[in-house]
This record gives sequence, C-alpha cells and structure tokens, in this order.
Amino acid sequence: MSSDGSRNLIISSIGSSNGGTVRNAKIDGVGKVDGDIACTDFILNGRVEVLGSLKATSADMNGSAVIEGNLHAAHTRIQGRVRIEGDFVGESMEMNGTVVVKGGCEAETFNAIGKLQLGALNADNIRITVHGNSSIGEIGGESIRIRKQPGNDFAKWLRVLPLPLGNKLTAQIIEGDDIDLAYTTAEVVRGANVTIGPGCEIGLVEYSLRFDQDKSAAVKRFKKV
Repeated sequence: MSSDGSRNLIISSIGSSNGGTVRNAKIDGVGKVDGDIACTDFILNGRVEVLGSLKATSADMNGSAVIEGNLHAAHTRIQGRVRIEGDFVGESMEMNGTVVVKGGCEAETFNAIGKLQLGALNADNIRITVHGNSSIGEIGGESIRIRKQPGNDFAKWLRVLPLPLGNKLTAQIIEGDDIDLAYTTAEVVRGANVTIGPGCEIGLVEYSLRFDQDKSAAVKRFKKV
C-alpha cells in the first residue's frame, strides 16, 4: 500500500497482475496486466502486455509494450517498440524506436525518431525523423517537419530493431500551417508555407502564402489557393 491508501502495481522479473486504479505502476522484467489500468506514473523497463487500456499522467517505456486498448497519458516517452491497438491521446509524445498506433494519435507536441505506423496524427508541433519505411494515414498540425535519419548515426534502439531498407514516410494527406518535408510521399499537401525537400514525391500541393520545391523533388501539381 502507498501512503495515500491506494496500492502500487509492481512486477519484478516475470509476473502478472490485475488492472485497476493504482498510484504507480512499475514493470522491471516481463509482465502482463489483465484489464484497464489507471495510474499516476507508468514505468516500464523490459516487456509488458496490457490486456486493456492504460491511463496515466506520465508513461515512460523502455523496451517492448503491447497495449490492447487506448493509451491516454499527458506525457509519454518511448525507447523501444510499442504497439497500441486503439488510440493515443496526450500532451506530448517523445519516441525513439518503433511505434504502431492502429487508431489515431493526438498530442500538442510529437517528436519521433524511428519507424511509425499510425492511423492518423494530429498535433500542434510535429517533428519526425524517419528510420525505416513509415506510414501515417493523415497528418494535421500547425508546424510539421519530416526528415530521414542521416548516415549511420543510429540511436541505441535503432541498432537492434529489425528495420526494412529505406527511409521514407508515406501519407495520404498532410495539412498544416508551416510544412517542411523531405523523403516523404503524399497524395496531397496543404498549407500556408510549404517546403518540399529532397526525396519527396507529392501528387498535389496547395499553398496560400509560400511554396518552395527542391530540384530533386517530384511534385505533379501545385497551386496557390
């Protein structure tokens, strides 16, 4: 029991636990949580499977996690591989590795290095550095910047994760105020200020203020609206 009368959820080595409302949840090793879990701090060092949704003030995951429901956390930090079968909702997400979100992803700030597979992404400030082929259905935000991982400067988790050849992000629609893309394939890009950099293949660009295109980028059509 914690001092405020609520229990903590602690798994060390190999173990399992029921879900519920707890003060803090910490998994060191390999764990399974049966059911939804709500907590203040969720800390993972190892591997966990959550058979439900996770709601936390902060989620710090180092390793591998599968969440069968939604992840709602104000602040999320990921080092490794995480799969979310539902939606992610929070204020900030920082990730380094591989993240799959079957549903939508909503945040104020989204900073990612690695491989992404998201149903949709909506955030005020989006910064993505792609390592491995990634896909996002639709991207929306105020400031959007997409790059690829340069050279062999791999992050720790990217050295050990099996990633396919190629460093490119594919999306159907990208909409924002300030958009700066490189190594991105998209059907439609809409924004006020749009920069299409090297390695891009874009079907249509619609812009209201400024449009810049790298000479190596392929843009089929562009128009000022």
